[in-house]
Amino acid sequence: METELKLAVSVEQVEAIKKLSLLQKYGAGAVQERHLVSTYFDTPALELHEQKVSLRIRDKEDGWVRTVKTAGSSERGLHRRNEFEVPLSKPELDLELLDQLGIEVISQAIRQHRLQPLFVTDFVRSLWILEAPQGGSVEFAVDLGEVRLYEPSDNVSVSPISEIELELTTTDEHADPAFLFLLADEIRAAGIEITPDDESKAARGYRLNAVL
Repeated sequence: METELKLAVSVEQVEAIKKLSLLQKYGAGAVQERHLVSTYFDTPALELHEQKVSLRIRDKEDGWVRTVKTAGSSERGLHRRNEFEVPLSKPELDLELLDQLGIEVISQAIRQHRLQPLFVTDFVRSLWILEAPQGGSVEFAVDLGEVRLYEPSDNVSVSPISEIELELTTTDEHADPAFLFLLADEIRAAGIEITPDDESKAARGYRLNAVL
């Protein structure tokens, strides 16, 4: 189970975020930076999207990861979804292993040879690991980049990515998100304007696809 709080933030405030005292207060202040490029797949009729399932391959610079997320909840920017990840030796879906997940909408698309790439998220992630006072840790990520269609269209612009993701590292479905909201309060107290964001990167890609 993935539990994360997503917060929209302006590009102009990113440098201030990187200087927040909470990064030292709860962590070592050490940042990791990665360029992440993910390709999302669905059927021409967007059947995965209709079932609130997402399927992607992410290039993490040092290898590829295939991720499937199933239906979950989203409220006040807090997202909870079941997540299945597997490393890949090459940027291909590995349909046999994918079928073994037992997610019917994906299995049916595989049988009918209808999976295709739809859109790409391309962003740089700055990541800090923070320790919660009550135990456990949180990934504090700042993402800057864009969402674009897999096959570009002159009629469709890209959708910018400028957000903070606060994600619990535990996958316990009963994990307490209280520390995520505490971090959000401390960000606001530092004078940075943030807004809870219920729209995922994948949702932005589908929104681009819908205007074709």
